[in-house]
Amino acid sequence: MYQEGVYLSEVLSRMNHVFERFRHLSRTRSLKKHQIEEIDYHITEITRILNECN
Repeated sequence: MYQEGVYLSEVLSRMNHVFERFRHLSRTRSLKKHQIEEIDYHITEITRILNECN
């Protein structure tokens, strides 16, 4: 399931990058409705996976 060599710190770093990029774009540009919906879908999937770990 996981690629070899993918570490938790790399995932956390990528998630932080996504958060910062989203924050920047939301302040400087208007995101289209379908873009926001797609981002929301993926965040929902990530949240679902994390909730399965409980």
